[in-house]
Amino acid sequence: MDRIVPRTLLFAGFALDLRRGCLRVGDQTIELRPKAFEVLCYLVENAGRLVALDELHGAVWGDVAVTNDSIVQCIRELRSKLGDHGHSLIKTVARRGYVLDTAVTEQEAQAPSSGPSPSASSPSGLPPSSSSPPEGPQVELGPQPLRTITKLRLPLAAAAVLLLVGGAFWAIHRPAGPPSAASSSHVQVAGDAVGDPRAVFKDCEECPEMVALPAGEFMMGSPASEIGHQKIEGLPRRVTIPGRFAIGKLKVTVDQFSRFVAETGTTVSNLCRVIVGLDRDAPVWGEAEASFRRPGFDTAGSHPVVCVNWYDAQAYAAWLQRRTGKPYRLPAESEWEYAARAGTSTRYSFGDDETELCAYARFADLGSQFGWHDACRSETAAYGTVPVGSLRPNPWGIFDVHGNAWEWIEDCWTPTPSNIPTDGSAFVRPNGCEEAVIRGGSFASGSRRLRSATRAPAPTAVRNYNDGIRVALSLGD
Repeated sequence: MDRIVPRTLLFAGFALDLRRGCLRVGDQTIELRPKAFEVLCYLVENAGRLVALDELHGAVWGDVAVTNDSIVQCIRELRSKLGDHGHSLIKTVARRGYVLDTAVTEQEAQAPSSGPSPSASSPSGLPPSSSSPPEGPQVELGPQPLRTITKLRLPLAAAAVLLLVGGAFWAIHRPAGPPSAASSSHVQVAGDAVGDPRAVFKDCEECPEMVALPAGEFMMGSPASEIGHQKIEGLPRRVTIPGRFAIGKLKVTVDQFSRFVAETGTTVSNLCRVIVGLDRDAPVWGEAEASFRRPGFDTAGSHPVVCVNWYDAQAYAAWLQRRTGKPYRLPAESEWEYAARAGTSTRYSFGDDETELCAYARFADLGSQFGWHDACRSETAAYGTVPVGSLRPNPWGIFDVHGNAWEWIEDCWTPTPSNIPTDGSAFVRPNGCEEAVIRGGSFASGSRRLRSATRAPAPTAVRNYNDGIRVALSLGD
């Protein structure tokens, strides 16, 4: 049978190619910064209706703290690149948001069944790209009833196609053999049964405890039918972890980071941003004047370190390298998801039921002060993190893969999941990262942000009250 591949959205003479993650006019590709591209995608998907500022912020930046100036800069860039100097294409509704005032059509491309398989055609599992838009039936996308898929609102027809894509992709790539009665695992671990205890070790007294993991394969991303699925996660695609590696059993603690600061003489920044209140269920940000020792809530040495940026996390890993003579680093994005899933294919490492999260995760549960609280009610209602290892671990003995503090990842951010390498390495940019990936969610995140597939961008130079560190270590063959 024919296989449906991602579409190209056409509007005002432009082609938004979702498969290649680019904007084109004729044969010319228009360069956009990643965030501007994401803003454009969201406006195109919601063409003809007002997109409120807070909605756009949540869809593109998630839990990451940014001001409205970031949105304004993206809109300014889009208008410049689209030639919308009179603001007739992207219209501003004062103090409320923006409307993309144009009709949008959608093209479907079908790949013949006699063509090469996804695994043979490219690492991402998608067919080779074409310089011209795919041909196929066009669907009008203008103002029409919409339904919500997590923070992205897609036309019902588009959501249905995403479900078809997920089903077709899974039919092609499902693991061989019958599923286990206890778990439908996407992970194949060399020489071990999924869920077996892993070797735990420390390379020095002040070093983090590490959990050794074998090489293996798993399906990264989430099906379109998963509650909370976002397109930036990608549909399930096979990823190979080619060699053994270790990952922190726990997030790096305040005490461990303090030892690094003391030994290296690193200057402690007090430019960390914190929430000082909630206004109509939206965060109110204070001055950037907190630090990892005073992050805006009560903390102790056993709590996960927060108020660190990507460069701080990299410096800490480099210190561990010098301290031990071993290749400590931040985990690649695929390594993190492989370790977090721990042999599962469900929304969370323990299953699909978010009402069980309170046993595994510190998050914005029903007892929290956050307006977006959900899922279950924990016994800890105080604002902030809890000591690492306080809750249940995942099946591989790794704690806090859901919640407590976001974790910095080695990869540069890309909104296009097919850019993420399928060989266990990190996605890098030649000129470095302006934005990197964070994973796992935090104490301020709702349940959908804690899923194993959730990924989010964060500016590498910014320190936030809920961003922390977990390290990795290559073990060789």
